[in-house]
Amino acid sequence: MKKIALLLAITMMSVVNSMAQTDDPQNEIGISYGLGVSLIGDGIGHGIGAGIIDGIIGRKWTNDKQFGTLGIEYFRHLDNPKVAIGGILTYAQYSNDVEANDKKVGERTRKYITAMPAVKYMYINKKSFGLYSKLGVGLMYMNLNEKNDQTGKSDSSSKLYLGYQVSVLGLEAGSQNVRAFVEAGVGEQGIILAGLKCRF
Repeated sequence: MKKIALLLAITMMSVVNSMAQTDDPQNEIGISYGLGVSLIGDGIGHGIGAGIIDGIIGRKWTNDKQFGTLGIEYFRHLDNPKVAIGGILTYAQYSNDVEANDKKVGERTRKYITAMPAVKYMYINKKSFGLYSKLGVGLMYMNLNEKNDQTGKSDSSSKLYLGYQVSVLGLEAGSQNVRAFVEAGVGEQGIILAGLKCRF
């Protein structure tokens, strides 16, 4: 009788333990908006090359307009509750007026799409609260469109750059299934970004 009671107790504990494991959401989808995007590959290349040429011919970029960055991400939490792997997809757009001799002569618009495999490490992973860091590295596609007001013509070109996101500190809070989050770091999602995520 004692053996049967012990066997039943072990079985019940195993069932409760497995149910507790499956109750924790392992998937999450988030959407974010970020500011202060690095665009480091394009920024350095344009700053050095085009900056020298623009200085010589007296051309400058004015009236900056920034859309910021929209991001969507997916993570799968592994059996190790501290580690999640997934991917990040972002879209950003920037535009400027082109001036020569203090007169507007055209417009420039740059659009960026970045895709990055990513990993997240959870320092704290509670039912309604989490603290984490995140790293993503991938490819950024940039499309540049330049319009010349004097000729009415537009030129388009595209390039690939290294894209990345290093979120040094992320904080999420809410329910077990829906949370708001905010992150601070550097990269294509932004220096500061915030959003909502659904866990299931």
